[in-house]
Amino acid sequence: MSRLAHETWDCMLPGPPSRNNAGSSDCTTSGLLAYGAGSSVSIIDTRSMQLLTVLPMPPSTSSPSPSLAPFVTSVRWTPQPLRRDILTHEPSNSHLILAVGDRQGRISLYDVRLKLLILKMDPTDPSKLLGIQDLCWIQSKPDSWILASINGPSLLSLYNTSTGRCIWKYDASPEFFSCIRRDPFDARHFCVLGLKGFLLSAKLLGENEDDVVIKERQIPINDSNELQRLETVNFSAPALGAFPNYLVKLCFSSQWKHILFLSFPKELVVFDLQYETSLSSFGLPRGCGKFIDVVPDPDNELIYCAHADGKLSIWRRKE
Repeated sequence: MSRLAHETWDCMLPGPPSRNNAGSSDCTTSGLLAYGAGSSVSIIDTRSMQLLTVLPMPPSTSSPSPSLAPFVTSVRWTPQPLRRDILTHEPSNSHLILAVGDRQGRISLYDVRLKLLILKMDPTDPSKLLGIQDLCWIQSKPDSWILASINGPSLLSLYNTSTGRCIWKYDASPEFFSCIRRDPFDARHFCVLGLKGFLLSAKLLGENEDDVVIKERQIPINDSNELQRLETVNFSAPALGAFPNYLVKLCFSSQWKHILFLSFPKELVVFDLQYETSLSSFGLPRGCGKFIDVVPDPDNELIYCAHADGKLSIWRRKE
């Protein structure tokens, strides 16, 4: 862990995102879009479509492999409301903090307003290729947030971003963790989903190792052919590297507590965390490719599913 001095990157132009960036992107409610583009992060104002800045990943001092470029694989803005003051330098203005993970397993925190790399967390064991699969901010106290990350295929880690210290780890091997999502009704609660249907539900009660309460569940899925293939492999890379075409995602309902929507390549599952049961399951809509993502509508009882062939399906609850 190291803190770096102020640097500016006013002359950089972004390259295009690639498959190695795994679709890493995040957008604030005020319209600031951050997305991985090679080994850097581009920040776009979606209202004016103006490129605001480009943030390069810091150079690696102990890369486990010379051929393992530090492609950005996950980006997450801090969740607290922030004013759109990115171009000002008044000390009273709130900071825009962005967490960035890369394929080398490093996590960097940027103050985007000041274009400052404020914290860098290197993997504890550089000899292992535990690239970052996903990141998520979790509330630990009313004014404090912990950063959760999926490292490698199955390791879930929680980091104190004030110190850069890892405060808790959970290894789900031989499962492949896919994504982390925070509960919109309780920012201390989050879920992690694996490719084989393993679901970890966790809640933070503080910032110590003993303050994490977890529940483990298994989601029944019907894609037996894909499951058999997952059982026969043993990768040390994250799911996005080991199975780039097998995408598994989850989202919380924005309208109903305890309800999750889980997308597997050929199946969409509605799951009730409170009663620990699947409420319903749906196959692919006619004429649509495999599911690759699921996102809730923040204002309506709708969910949006992206498909591998570029199509979008919209789902709503039956009356």
